[in-house]
Amino acid sequence: MDYEIAFDETEQAYRIVTEYEFSAIADWVSEELKDREEIQKVLQSIHLIEADSDAQITKQGAYIINISVEGVAVNRQVDMSDVSDEINAMFDTQSEFYQASDDGVKSECGLEDMVGLLENWHNLLY
Repeated sequence: MDYEIAFDETEQAYRIVTEYEFSAIADWVSEELKDREEIQKVLQSIHLIEADSDAQITKQGAYIINISVEGVAVNRQVDMSDVSDEINAMFDTQSEFYQASDDGVKSECGLEDMVGLLENWHNLLY
């Protein structure tokens, strides 16, 4: 997984920048893992998964995180409830034609890639 850690002038904070394929992972780490304790919890979860092989699913903000021996999968949920009426109105009489989805974006990476990313993120912040 290729990524960059860059300073975002608009937000006045560091962010992880990746290709679209890994964007949910980058956004989750950039937005939700800003405390040392949060980063360490995820690293501990990964090491426990490697030793025990039981999958772990957690939710943080708009993200659902699944850590298993196969890797880390992050699903960013999207709340479309505010705009679903507007979207249906675009199709006038075919209100069933389009259904707003809350599926969002899903990204996956291997455990080694995730550990490397988190260690670099931790080193930058602390």
